[in-house]
Amino acid sequence: MITSERIFIVAGAVLSVLLQVLVAPHIALFGGMAFPNVIVVFTMLVAVTRPAQFNPILPFVLGLVFDLISGGPVGAMAFSLTVFSVVTALFVSRMSNDTSFVEIISLAIGLLLVELTYGVFLMLFGYPVDFLGALAYRVVPCFLYDFFLGAVLYPLVSRFLKTSNAQLMGFGQLR
Repeated sequence: MITSERIFIVAGAVLSVLLQVLVAPHIALFGGMAFPNVIVVFTMLVAVTRPAQFNPILPFVLGLVFDLISGGPVGAMAFSLTVFSVVTALFVSRMSNDTSFVEIISLAIGLLLVELTYGVFLMLFGYPVDFLGALAYRVVPCFLYDFFLGAVLYPLVSRFLKTSNAQLMGFGQLR
């Protein structure tokens, strides 16, 4: 059954890919090494706002699309994004705490782990950069870009996708 949540997720995924291709390269720092990763931000926002219904198909497909359009090693972002978005969703669902603070902190940790893992993959696959250079010019600036974008978009995404624990257990929400 097609729901408004699914439509929002598909539209958001398509929009994140378009923004990644059309906008992100134009606002890059350090000679194009550090840019916002809109695909990762959208996937992690879906993971923290819908943790109980999150599955690994969205992060794998979007990670693979990122790998194909970025010119990096194919499979690196797909692996990183799939593993850490699923772990983040599991963490948020286990916390069973409907506060935004837990979700924002989980978003930040998940984004940092994805960017760090992707940076390590870039080094392992022969990109000419040392670990400190990767941290200073790729991982930290990309994480800060991603977190800022995620914090700005969190209220919008949570408005359309957030399901409280009471709704998951079959109780109606009091208004």
